[in-house]
Amino acid sequence: MMELRLRYRVAASAAVGLIAVIMVVGALYPSLKDTFGKLNVPEGVANLLGGADYSTLTGWLQSEIVATYGPLVFCAVGITTAVATTTGDEDDRILATLLAHPIVRTRLLLAKTLALALLILAVSAATWIGFLIGVAIAGGGISTAHLAAQAAHLGLLGLTYAALALALGAATGRKMIAAGGATGLAILGFLVNGLAPLASALTWTQYLSPFYYYASHEPLTNGVQWGHLAVLAAISLALVGVGLAGFRHRDLRG
Repeated sequence: MMELRLRYRVAASAAVGLIAVIMVVGALYPSLKDTFGKLNVPEGVANLLGGADYSTLTGWLQSEIVATYGPLVFCAVGITTAVATTTGDEDDRILATLLAHPIVRTRLLLAKTLALALLILAVSAATWIGFLIGVAIAGGGISTAHLAAQAAHLGLLGLTYAALALALGAATGRKMIAAGGATGLAILGFLVNGLAPLASALTWTQYLSPFYYYASHEPLTNGVQWGHLAVLAAISLALVGVGLAGFRHRDLRG
């Protein structure tokens, strides 16, 4: 598929980078676990860092990879690729050229969405491999199934924000709106999920954040949470539907 050939470099770079970082984090754990133990940090900071518990390998990976670095990479890959495949192609007049042929807009955007999902799936699989290697280097202790669960949750989180960027780009054709809007909402979702529990009146806002469905069940500790993955998948599908509706009725630039 042409879309995969055009976009694979970002996903490949992210996959290699994730594997390398997870390996380094795994290698550092044996020498640092006794030094760090459980850091005494403010509750809000601990929430943002996945608990900041460095006394176990699970807590170490949770704080170093799962809470911040992993979501950052997946959201970045999803958003940048989605923006490139919609507004980027429109700016380069690629969309206009493609649609000059007898190609239905819905079919074109669905093909781009499928390619985007496959790229995120590939990064998710690479992350699982990275976890397997990193945990083995650190001495083991986390099951293969739980590592796969964490990789799956990361993938669905990335897909959710990719679908958001896709919807904004397809509906508006504006790169700044697609990239800025999706990035801003990703940052807001991260902060809401981490800080809302500190104020009882605002706890309910957690449920509005995709990060809640990504992280609250702690898949690295408890395994996959199918209900939460279903919520992220439903959000993604709804956003793709919004993008399709906007793309069908919008005049393309150029």
